[in-house]
Amino acid sequence: MRQQIQKFGRALSGMVMPNIGAFIAWGFVTALFIPSGWWPNTQMARLVDPMLTYLLPLLIAYTAGRNVAGERGGVIGAIAAMGVIVGSDIPMFIGVMVMGPLGGYTIRWFDKLTQGRIKAGFEMLVSNFSIGILGMLLAILGYWVIGGAVTGLTLLVSNGVEVVIRHGLLPLVSLLVEPSKVLFLNNALNHGIFSPIGIEQARETGQSIMFLLETNPGPGLGVLLACWFFGRGNMRQSAPGAVIIQFFGGIHEIYFPYILARPALILAPVAGSAAGLLFFSLAGAGLVAPASPGSIISVLAMAPKGQTLVVLAGVLISTAVSLLMAAPFVRRAAAAEDMPTGAIPAAQSGAPAVKAALHFPAHIRKVVFACDAGMGSSALGATRFRKRLSDAGIGTAVGNCAADGIPADADVVVCQSVLAGRIAGSAHGAALVVIDNFLADPALDALFARLAQQDGADAIPRAGGMPAGTADAQPSDAGLRRAGDAAGRSPGEVLCPGNIRTGLSSEPKEAAIRRAGELLAAGGYVEPGYADAMLRREESATTYMGMGMGIAIPHGTSDAKKCVLHSGIVVLQYPGGVAFGDEKAYLVVGIAGVGDAHLDILARLGEVFGDEDMLRRLTTEGDPQVIYEALK
Repeated sequence: MRQQIQKFGRALSGMVMPNIGAFIAWGFVTALFIPSGWWPNTQMARLVDPMLTYLLPLLIAYTAGRNVAGERGGVIGAIAAMGVIVGSDIPMFIGVMVMGPLGGYTIRWFDKLTQGRIKAGFEMLVSNFSIGILGMLLAILGYWVIGGAVTGLTLLVSNGVEVVIRHGLLPLVSLLVEPSKVLFLNNALNHGIFSPIGIEQARETGQSIMFLLETNPGPGLGVLLACWFFGRGNMRQSAPGAVIIQFFGGIHEIYFPYILARPALILAPVAGSAAGLLFFSLAGAGLVAPASPGSIISVLAMAPKGQTLVVLAGVLISTAVSLLMAAPFVRRAAAAEDMPTGAIPAAQSGAPAVKAALHFPAHIRKVVFACDAGMGSSALGATRFRKRLSDAGIGTAVGNCAADGIPADADVVVCQSVLAGRIAGSAHGAALVVIDNFLADPALDALFARLAQQDGADAIPRAGGMPAGTADAQPSDAGLRRAGDAAGRSPGEVLCPGNIRTGLSSEPKEAAIRRAGELLAAGGYVEPGYADAMLRREESATTYMGMGMGIAIPHGTSDAKKCVLHSGIVVLQYPGGVAFGDEKAYLVVGIAGVGDAHLDILARLGEVFGDEDMLRRLTTEGDPQVIYEALK
């Protein structure tokens, strides 16, 4: 159930997050030019309503449709949204969140229905007219039916919120907000519920407290400061970095694992949030537009003229209350146990810390690396770890799979921190090892040491001198086999010189990922909508491989496998680098996998990445043929 809710939440946030820049632009225009703004200007203030009424909803609708059915889905989603926009007197954000996906699913259904049935020469005619006719019908539906229903629902919720505010009960909302946040529903709450209501209130009054319900960084900051001041071991060591990321970077997810590891800590952010909301309510504080991400910088930037210090005071009150509430729990936990060396810090996991040296099964027969789709980072991590075991003569079976397809016979599951909470529920009781980097991580070292100890104690020589477990190193289930894909392509066809681009100019990571997806589509490996799935995967967890290696391996989400026609790999070389957060990727390797045909090349990539000279050559070599020869 929780996973379904999280999936729905990711869908909601996926409509809004790519357009946050537009919301910020509207927020600045509002804060600066409205009559009560910093620099009132009647002419410039005319931008406010059109941006709110048309620009922002249409962007959301286009993005929602594109997430479902690529560019065609985006176009029809925007057309469908016009019905609810014109048919309502309020900003129709919730309405376009309905019409955008509906348009995408409609055109995707039509395209599947007509695939292979259109006569040659009529493809463009059918393509354009189908969007036009279906878009028109959906716009009419939105105008007469959906718009009215959503308007009624929005007014009902808004009136309910006003009643809550009027009676001073808004702080009680913290009982819902903070527990939902630590279940990774923060974006769903903020962008799916609070922001649409807040935007309508801001339209009427110039500000809204709704923008401060989820984005207030104070409650999380208080928890992290308590861990820093009163924690011990890895908890204390990791907290300072988490403070910077959470408070200034606005990435609230960084403090969720601390609470998931010690659920009683949830009382601290609940109390901090409630205290902040009480202060904001009494002071009449609010923001002029959504603050995203929830950084103190963006929160203060969206504060109305004359209320910057008031908003800051509310954040500090939230921090102080949360810190005071969290301190006893952290002290008690620190007194009870220290996290031993080799354990995975709770700050890095989405579940309680896994003490690698203590909590492994008595005998480990199969280790599975899991990522969202099971074909990128997990595949590379598995091949690297398998080779490491093989070089040491350890025969434990190692494979990879998607997060939603953990084999029942897995004894240990290795995953990144952002997926830990999702995988914990489907791991069939397997020990969960949570890491930050599939290629090199202290937890992997601890796992290797445990397997080496086991192999030394339990290995039984087999025919031909093969170490115990080698026969199981290639599991029989589909997610772990090293067989070719359904099309029977060889590794040499999975990667070819035409799939390699060199000397590309630096560009945003989103553009690089989309370029990789489009190149996969051009090669006939995937359907056009696969690039959007690659971007959604990047939003959930970075595909940068870490450790300053300069490699990123973007790929689609697990639900995008239906878009994969054949296994394929493309390589994009950026001599100037592409920024993935604080790191730069000089090689962007796009992957689409059917079966395991791509794993041979990933294994080769793993070998290349361990050779610094070869890696340096690949990031500067201008001849695609040379790169192909090195990787094939």
